[in-house]
Amino acid sequence: MNIILIGFASSGKTTAAGAICSRTGRLHIDLDRTIEGRYERKYGRRASVREIFTDTGMEGWSELENDALRSLSNMRNSVLSTGGRTPLNEENRVILKSLGTIVYLKCEVGAVLQRMKRKGIPASIGTTPEEVEAEWTVRDPIYAALADMVIENEKLTPADTARAILERMPMPT
Repeated sequence: MNIILIGFASSGKTTAAGAICSRTGRLHIDLDRTIEGRYERKYGRRASVREIFTDTGMEGWSELENDALRSLSNMRNSVLSTGGRTPLNEENRVILKSLGTIVYLKCEVGAVLQRMKRKGIPASIGTTPEEVEAEWTVRDPIYAALADMVIENEKLTPADTARAILERMPMPT
């Protein structure tokens, strides 16, 4: 069974995925890295997620993201860390549901703002703390409605987050 991690930017999806994979031997697939690889193959140059978003705009990014997500239909026994925007697209939500158990890593907006101080605010969210807060308010109910489980990981280490997820995962049949 696949584990799909969703949540706001800087909620710990990638680090939690790494911790889950260390404990279980599963493969970690990072959707942003998948998009970067597909972009490089298509356009012949390497670019970061931020550069790709700037180059392609919101519509182009959404198309790349959706294509990358569809390419994972054969994913098995893996952990997928998604981008924060991924669940906002209705078609993506259908694909995510078909891929496995969806876990919403929920961090309150104050915590994600603190974490963003290290990496910066993603271009798809805005440029100010107020814009981040407004976007969080829009996304939180979308993430919660899609999730099979919600893990409030604001105060958890990646290892504790992984343990909490694995303890609540359905047993394979």
